[in-house]
Amino acid sequence: MEHVLSLSYGKDSLACLGAIEELGWPLDRIIHAEVWATDTIPADLPPMVEFKVKADAIIRERWGIQVEHIRAKKTYEQQFYTTYKKGSRPGAIYGWPILRGPWCNSMLKVGILDKNKGDRISYIGIAADEPGRFHSLTDKKKSPLVEAGWTEAECFKMF
Repeated sequence: MEHVLSLSYGKDSLACLGAIEELGWPLDRIIHAEVWATDTIPADLPPMVEFKVKADAIIRERWGIQVEHIRAKKTYEQQFYTTYKKGSRPGAIYGWPILRGPWCNSMLKVGILDKNKGDRISYIGIAADEPGRFHSLTDKKKSPLVEAGWTEAECFKMF
């Protein structure tokens, strides 16, 4: 059984590293789903790209794990112009993501993370004071922050 942290580089997912350490949980891999605007341009702004490089170095030094950066087959631009095949809008492009249909998250991040599951337990950054998100936790998807009782405010103080 493999134990994998899904890292977004937000305060909660980064705080998971400390909670995992405090709880004494195993950690075998860290995966980050990169989103690319085009084939040659990352969707992240340059300061975020630099932050990820620095964070990866700290993680590698402190926990001895190299963060794996994976990406979907399509870029944001390619998915934007993809047309619906069925449903109420066949032939229409996906276009701008909206609250009722944030395709960018499901197709460019979550989808690629789900494809890389295998036989593993996934750690995700849900804080102890986010009960509205607890429904996504299972025996295969756990939150170290919930188990450690860490709130969003506590995670924020770490950074």
